[in-house]
Amino acid sequence: MQGRDPTVAAVRLLVRPRGGDDRPARLRREVDRVLGAVDEHDRPWAVEPLFPGTPDPELRRYWVVSGAVQAGPAYDETRVAYDLAARLARELDADVEPDLPSSAFGAEPDHREDADDVDDAVGEESLGDTRGVHLAGSDDVHWVVDAVRAGAAWALLPHLGGSARGAGVLVGSVDTGYTDHPEVAGAWSFDLDYDVVDGDDDARDPLRRRWYMPLDSPGHGTHTASVIGCRGDGVLLGVAPRVTIVPIRTVKSVVQVLDGDVARAVHEAHRRGCKVITMSLGGRGFFGLRSAIRAAIDDGVIVMAAAGNKVGIVVAPASYPECIAVGATNADSEPWSGSSRGPAVDVSAPGESVWVASVDSRTNPPVFGERRHHGTSFAVATLAGVAALWIAHHGHDRIVAKVGRAHVHAAFLQLVRTHGHREPPGWTEHGWDELYGVGIVDAAALLAAPLPDAADLVLPEIPAAPEAADPVSRLSAVLSGLGRDEVRSRVGELLGTAPDAVDDLPPVTVSELVYRLGEDDALRAGLTTPIGDVELPARPGAEARRLLARTASRALRTSAGP
Repeated sequence: MQGRDPTVAAVRLLVRPRGGDDRPARLRREVDRVLGAVDEHDRPWAVEPLFPGTPDPELRRYWVVSGAVQAGPAYDETRVAYDLAARLARELDADVEPDLPSSAFGAEPDHREDADDVDDAVGEESLGDTRGVHLAGSDDVHWVVDAVRAGAAWALLPHLGGSARGAGVLVGSVDTGYTDHPEVAGAWSFDLDYDVVDGDDDARDPLRRRWYMPLDSPGHGTHTASVIGCRGDGVLLGVAPRVTIVPIRTVKSVVQVLDGDVARAVHEAHRRGCKVITMSLGGRGFFGLRSAIRAAIDDGVIVMAAAGNKVGIVVAPASYPECIAVGATNADSEPWSGSSRGPAVDVSAPGESVWVASVDSRTNPPVFGERRHHGTSFAVATLAGVAALWIAHHGHDRIVAKVGRAHVHAAFLQLVRTHGHREPPGWTEHGWDELYGVGIVDAAALLAAPLPDAADLVLPEIPAAPEAADPVSRLSAVLSGLGRDEVRSRVGELLGTAPDAVDDLPPVTVSELVYRLGEDDALRAGLTTPIGDVELPARPGAEARRLLARTASRALRTSAGP
């Protein structure tokens, strides 16, 4: 929702009818009946498929309903969207969530802390040589390649039909698109790229920063792609220097994310033949994104996402059990202080002081260079390169023949957990294994490990359907440190209801709670109190209840108790 007029709300709703006739014509009639005309000109609501042209019967059930309505200065567009979503869900017997820009991911890095870095949220700055803010081990531009033992992995003889250095593997980069940075020359696919934002087949990053959106991230897709697949012809070297990167332009900002666009991007990367999909972004998540990820995984794709930055909680889609969540470490093999953490993190990879292909978008033409950045964006990009090495080494067809197409993702993750990582000194003693995954990915150990048999795979426990995720599980993702009973107790107290009633909250109510808790640190702090590096339970205070009352939609206030 990006309406500039405070009295007008641009609304986009994501809809999945639960049953019955969901043909487009009927859906349009029902939407108009329930929501009424969009404006005084009696224009109807726009209704279009979320995944145009998909043959997948499950994905064909998802729709986007969009329009612009009067809001008024005292009733913001977020509340308008949730009230409309609640009405549509009730009247159509459908799952409905507003597609709102989420800022849960956190900007990366923060130039106020690291002056030599480029603040992706503010722009490239020439601040002189202040490399003392970085660990000495990150001075070498190839330190990440060494940290994950990618060079040793390249030296291993591929299996028959396989290849080295990621050759022949397509990696879908769900990000801000591509640029002409010379360091990444030769890595991009210009035949398969796609722009979800503009709806065309050119994913070029326009490198523009909107004056009213200071968190825009021009050049971010180039930064992450350079970590994956720089050829080594210049200064930088990627983890998989022969991989092919398919840019899917999905966002203008990795901090202001529309989940509907990310879902479309995952689908587009999947249908273009990508065997790895990497997402250096995050938001609150919704069931359609989970369905797109599931469809890709079922077709033999490995899907992963960054755990998040500066917000503590693991953000969606990394928080989904279907998706590999990646935390960030530094050149001393210790966790990066800004990395999100928690039991949802599967493994970590270098993310602090990572050398990337940088873009100064303030000039025309832009100035290309190489600089160090922080963020879990670069940790997941590193793991994506390692996944490409693994697929290329064995050959995708051979992996499928060994474990089954739907279990390629599970086989990769199991090998990372059992063989393909190193546990630095103190990792377990400090409790980092509970917060940042099993350790730091080790490409050479991963490739050297034999493929598991299908019978030996330990498959994760995942709900039969994305929308079946219960309210407590969804709320737990944003209330890090609380057990399920504590979640029931604290949310029940916040809403003025009995703890057991939390299990029966309507999905749209849970969606709004997740959104409010993810966006408002003060509200979340009302339910969890940070003590050191751990969040411990606290009783929701009166201020938290007042905050929710001021921001909640009428539908949420109705769901709450007196």
